[in-house]
Amino acid sequence: MVSDGELVDRLRSFLRASDLNTTTTTGAVRRQLEADFNVDLSEKKAFIREQVDLFLSELENEKKEEEEKEEENDEEENGVKEEEEEEEEEDEEDEEEEEERSNGGRSRKRSRSNKEVKKRGGGGFAKVCSLSPQLQEFLGETELARTEVVKRIWAYIRENSLQDPSNRRKILCDERMHNLFNVKSIDMFQMNKALSKHIWPLDSEDAGTSKSAQKEKKPKKEREDESPPKEKKQKGGRGFLAPLQLSDALVKFIGTGESELPRSDVVKRMWDYIKQNNLQDPADKKTVICDEKLKELFQVDSFTGFTVPKLLTAHFIKTK
Repeated sequence: MVSDGELVDRLRSFLRASDLNTTTTTGAVRRQLEADFNVDLSEKKAFIREQVDLFLSELENEKKEEEEKEEENDEEENGVKEEEEEEEEEDEEDEEEEEERSNGGRSRKRSRSNKEVKKRGGGGFAKVCSLSPQLQEFLGETELARTEVVKRIWAYIRENSLQDPSNRRKILCDERMHNLFNVKSIDMFQMNKALSKHIWPLDSEDAGTSKSAQKEKKPKKEREDESPPKEKKQKGGRGFLAPLQLSDALVKFIGTGESELPRSDVVKRMWDYIKQNNLQDPADKKTVICDEKLKELFQVDSFTGFTVPKLLTAHFIKTK
């Protein structure tokens, strides 16, 4: 008889060697395990489904950790660049003052003008962008670099003590932030993603206007042809990593406004919520005690942890 440990080891080896965009069902994984061990694993369906979801959640965690490291490296590089730019500007100002004394002030004015052009033409995250009406109202500016937007948002969060003391990655939105993100709380990494919807290229035809207004201006066919490349890519995904349509109840529970997510991402967020709110029974960690939000979503008072994927299945809508 094959042990659970052997099953898990083989399952993980199989998934790591597989293309998760074409491996579409836990049934396919179970059949591969049955062939490898020459046993009938029909009674292990729930166990195998749980192990697949755990593996995918771990992959998602690894991916986020890599992104966090990249963000930290980017911030360090940006900090070094800003210091270098400040030093360059100070040197330039010293030279300008010297030149101004000999040229009657004309060269300083010309240099300032050149600096403004250079500043607005910066690349990457330092490039000045147009802000959505909501972000304009929040920051009191119509144009800012993405780095400056993030800096001011975090300054506001810290000044108003909006980080959850039990989980510093969770931002508790006050009225102003709720008007911007339309949620009561938001993860710090989700916040960066949500900000992208409010920051537009400065030379965009529709910079400074709302997205609904943009759609009204264009014929229906043009709007269909101009769907964002990322969205098209997501809808064309396959396998375990393919985004699935979420029920209205699940969209409300997640609270970020996203209506499509991969199954693994939803399972991970569900467990994050359970752990952040200490909903596991202290006497039996396998049992989850539902708070009001979970009761509203699953219509039960409690459930065992391994049934999370099964409970969520009813909230994934099959599309043609």
